[in-house]
Amino acid sequence: GDPAINPTPRRMITSEIERLLRTHGTLSGVSVRVSVPGGNKLAQKTFNPKLGITGGISIIGTSGIVRPFSSEAFVNSIRKEIQVARALGCPSIVINSGAKSENYLRSRFPDLPAQAFIHYGNYIGDTLRLADEEGITHITIMIGKAVKLAEGHLDTHSRNVVMNRDFIIALADESHCPPANIARVAEITLARELWELFADTPAFFTLLVDRCMAVCRP
Repeated sequence: GDPAINPTPRRMITSEIERLLRTHGTLSGVSVRVSVPGGNKLAQKTFNPKLGITGGISIIGTSGIVRPFSSEAFVNSIRKEIQVARALGCPSIVINSGAKSENYLRSRFPDLPAQAFIHYGNYIGDTLRLADEEGITHITIMIGKAVKLAEGHLDTHSRNVVMNRDFIIALADESHCPPANIARVAEITLARELWELFADTPAFFTLLVDRCMAVCRP
């Protein structure tokens, strides 16, 4: 019910105004409004709605001091998203790497609220750890990231990790997938092609999930 201005920035604003009032003794008081033209529209492109901040955009952080984007800040925002989902009683969360994948996943899970879809960028390891710490017990992940995670990569940025076809072939062989389909792995360009390639061999996907769990359990 209050303006989305955190305690520290509020104290900074108040302190500066009080200083000005002392300097200009003729002023009896000041009314302060912080506004952003088009803030309502801009806010839709941010995490604000998922964090319960509505009616405009929040741009004054917890410290009142703007810092460049950092990994720590992004991971902290992931925790807040998960906490909001938990507070709203979401039975599960769907983690995704960005807006495009979220739009697709929302069509697949229309019964879940918007807050159940968590952007994790490439910090899949941190996100899964935070979900565990916050008591989330059911998580849906896209297969492209799952393949990288299953191989042991907790940071899935494409500059660090590429889809390893040899690893996929090894999983497929262990799952007793048809040899002809295994041979086609060398030709795929996107991990989602695996859904069609091994549609008749659910053991492949079961093994993939088991490997993800083995990486995450520690």
